[in-house]
Amino acid sequence: MRRTTRSGRAVAPSLTAALLLAFSSAFAQEENRLESLSLEELMNVPVVTASNISERLSEAPATVIVITRQEIRERGYTDISEILDDLPGMDVVRPWGATYLKNYWRGYRNTIGDPFLIMVDGVVFNHLYFNTADVMVALPLSNVERVEIVYGPASSVYGASASMGVINVITRRRAIDRENGERVTLGASTDRGRLFDSGLLYGNDLVRVSLATRFDDGTLDDQAIERYEYTRGRYYSDRRLWGGFLDNPSLGGSFSSPRRHRALDLRAYAGERLEFALQYFRVNAGYGVEYAADRSQNHAVWSRPDLSAHVRLTRPFGERTRGATLLRYRTSDVSSDSYFVESLPGSPASPEQRAQMSFWRVSNHSISLLQDFDVSVRENFALRAGLRYEQKDLQKAYDTTYGPPLPVASIGSSYPFPRPPAGANEAQNRITTEDTGVYFQTWYRQSERHRYNFGLRADHNSKYGGATTLRMGYVGTYGPWGVKALFGQAFQEPNNRLLYGGWNGSGSDPRLRPERSKTVEVSASRTTRAVRTFLSLYRTDNENTFINTVSGAQNLGEREVIGFDLHVQGLLNARWQWKPWISYSRILRADEKKIDDLGNEAGMGRVGDLANHKMMFGVTAIADRHLTATLRGRFIGARTTVESNPVRRAGAYTTFDAAVRYDDLFGSGIGLSLKVTNLTNRIYFHPGVRDANAGTEPGRFDEHGVWRGSGGYFNSLLPQPGRVVTFALHWGE
Repeated sequence: MRRTTRSGRAVAPSLTAALLLAFSSAFAQEENRLESLSLEELMNVPVVTASNISERLSEAPATVIVITRQEIRERGYTDISEILDDLPGMDVVRPWGATYLKNYWRGYRNTIGDPFLIMVDGVVFNHLYFNTADVMVALPLSNVERVEIVYGPASSVYGASASMGVINVITRRRAIDRENGERVTLGASTDRGRLFDSGLLYGNDLVRVSLATRFDDGTLDDQAIERYEYTRGRYYSDRRLWGGFLDNPSLGGSFSSPRRHRALDLRAYAGERLEFALQYFRVNAGYGVEYAADRSQNHAVWSRPDLSAHVRLTRPFGERTRGATLLRYRTSDVSSDSYFVESLPGSPASPEQRAQMSFWRVSNHSISLLQDFDVSVRENFALRAGLRYEQKDLQKAYDTTYGPPLPVASIGSSYPFPRPPAGANEAQNRITTEDTGVYFQTWYRQSERHRYNFGLRADHNSKYGGATTLRMGYVGTYGPWGVKALFGQAFQEPNNRLLYGGWNGSGSDPRLRPERSKTVEVSASRTTRAVRTFLSLYRTDNENTFINTVSGAQNLGEREVIGFDLHVQGLLNARWQWKPWISYSRILRADEKKIDDLGNEAGMGRVGDLANHKMMFGVTAIADRHLTATLRGRFIGARTTVESNPVRRAGAYTTFDAAVRYDDLFGSGIGLSLKVTNLTNRIYFHPGVRDANAGTEPGRFDEHGVWRGSGGYFNSLLPQPGRVVTFALHWGE
C-alpha cells in the first residue's frame, strides 16, 4: 500500500499533463476532418436542471455535465451510480451495505445523508428519513434519455439538501415525446448477477403510456475480502462468536451480501399537458463490507422501499407565461423485513460472548404541491418563479424488535426470534413538519456575449425557521471561449436519522441545526468542433457542519474546501470515430474545525477520506453502426482517513473497466454486450464510512475468555470487488 501511495504521488501530475497534451494535439490535428459531429452543437443543447428552466448548456449558470443515452450504452454503465466514477470532483466510496454508496462531492465528507439531490424528471427522490441518494442504483436505465449533473449550490432553486449539486435523470418521455417502442436488457454477471431492465412507450398524440421496470439481483464479489482483517471469512463462520445462528444460512455463516433492487415506473400522458405517475423503487441489500465481521453478519436484509404518485399539469397562461402544477404523495421507508444479527463482546466481569437478532422499521410519508411559472418578458429577458409546499410525517427513532442477547453456546433452533415490528406509529415517535418556499430566477442577455443570472429563494421550515438563499452568475461567450463567474448560497437540513434515529453514540442529536454554505466558482472553457476543455476553480465555506463524535452528532462549526476540476473531451473521425476524455481534480485545501471526544474545539484539521488527486480517463471507439468499444480508467490518490480510523491512510489505486457492444445482430435489432469491471483484477480499498474504527488488530479471546476484536462496528477499509464480467442481450435500443 505504501509503494502505491508513493508512486501515485509521482505519477498523477505527470501522467495528467502528458495525456492532456496528447489529447489536445490529436484533437487539433483531426479537427478539420470532422464533418458530421460537433462539440459546439453539443454545447447548444437545452438543459433544464441548472435553473429549473430550459436553457442552452453553454449559458447555464453552473458547471453542468450531460451524460447522454448513447454514452450510457457505449460505456457499459449498468446503473446510474456508475456515472459518478467517471465525473470530476467526486470521491465515491462504496460500502455496498446499509450505506450503499457515499459521494463526497467536491470535498463534502459527511456521515449520514447526501448534500445533493437525485431527481427523476425534476421530481426529488432523496430518502425522506436518511436524505440519501441510494435510489439511483435502482432506477431503470432503459428509460433514460440523459443525465444532467449540476455542480454547485442549487438551494436558491430547489431548497434544502442541494448544497453541492443536483443529479437529474431525464427519461425519454420528457425528452422525445413522440417515440414509440421498447428497450429491453437481459444480463448475467460472474457475481451471480441477474439483470432485467425494460422500458416501454406506446400511444398516440392524445394518450400515451410509459412503463419502465428493473430487477437487479446478485451477490457482492468476495475475491478481496481476505485482504482486510474484519472482512475475513473466519469471523463470519466462528461459532464462538455466533453459536447456532450459523445453522441458518439465511442469517450468515460466510461472506455473502445479496442485492435485490427493484423498480417500476408507470406513467400515463394525456396530450402534452397532463401526466399521471406511479413509481416504486426499492434498494435492498445485505451489509456489504460496511460492518466488522466479528460484530455483524453481512448476509442480511436492509430494504428501503420508496413509493411515489403524482399528477403534473402543464398549461399556458397567456402568450408569454407557461405554468406547471405538481401534486404528489410519497412514502419512503425501511421495511420491517430488515434485520441485523450481531455479536456482543463480554467484559472481565461477565466474559461470555453473546449474540442477538433484531428487526428494524421506519415509516415516513409526505404530500407536496409545487407550482412553477415561466415568463418570457422580452426576447432577451426571462423569469422563472415558483411556490412549494410540503408536509412531512416522519418517524423519529426506529421501530425495533430484539431477540434476547444470549450466550452463543445456548443459541440454537429454539432461539426466540423476534417478530418484525408491527409499526404502531405512536404519536410520541413521530414529527410532522411543514416546508414552504418561494423563489424566482431571472436571466438577462445583454448581447450574444454577455448573460447575467440572478436567483433568490425564501424557505421556511416549521422546526428550523426561515432560510434565504441567493445565486448570482455571469456567463460570457467570446467565440470558442466561455467564462462563468458564479456565487451561490445553500442550506442543508439535518435528516431525521441524524436527529432521532439512534442513541447519541450512534450519531443522533435532536438539537442539530441546519448547515449553511456559500460557494464561489470561476470557470473558463474552450469549445471547437473537435475538442472541449474546461477548467473550474471553486471555494466552498460551510458553517454548522454535521459531524459524528463519541458523544453524538454535533454541528461542528466551520469547513473550507478549495479545489479545481479540469476536463477535456474530444471527437475525432479517422478510420473509426474516437471519443476520448480525461478529467483531473485537485483539492488544494480541505480543512474543518475539529472537536475532541469531550466535545471541545481542537483547532482546524484536514477533512478525512478525500483524495487530493483524482484522474478519470477513457476512450470510446466506434467502428460502424454495429461495433463499439470503450476503455475507462480512474486514478484515485492516497487518502488520509478520519481521526477515529486507526488505519491512517487508504492507498492510491488505478482501475480500468472495458465494454464492447455489437448492435443489430444479423439485422434483427438485437444487440450483445460484454462488460468487464476491474479489468486487471486490481486489489484496492475505499476508506470506511462514519467513524471507521474497526482497525486491523486480529481478534482473539484473552486469558479471561473475553473477545478482543474490532475497535468498533464500522470497518476501517472497504475491500472492493475484483474482476466482474457481465454479458447482456439488448433489444430495441
